[in-house]
Amino acid sequence: MCRYYAHQHKCTHTTLSFAAFCDPASMIQNPCAERQIWQTLDVDEPCDDCRAAAAAASSTGRRRW
Repeated sequence: MCRYYAHQHKCTHTTLSFAAFCDPASMIQNPCAERQIWQTLDVDEPCDDCRAAAAAASSTGRRRW
């Protein structure tokens, strides 16, 4: 299983970022299909999608998160 960092955003969405290859995948330099969360990091900001939606909603006076 290849290792990933999970980023838990303020909006409650989680994004993954690649951290390390498993042994078989390191031979071909491609992440394998199985993901192992190495560590979960709390992020005090909304994810990019929610940030963009909030910016769009602010022009109409609505807030998404």
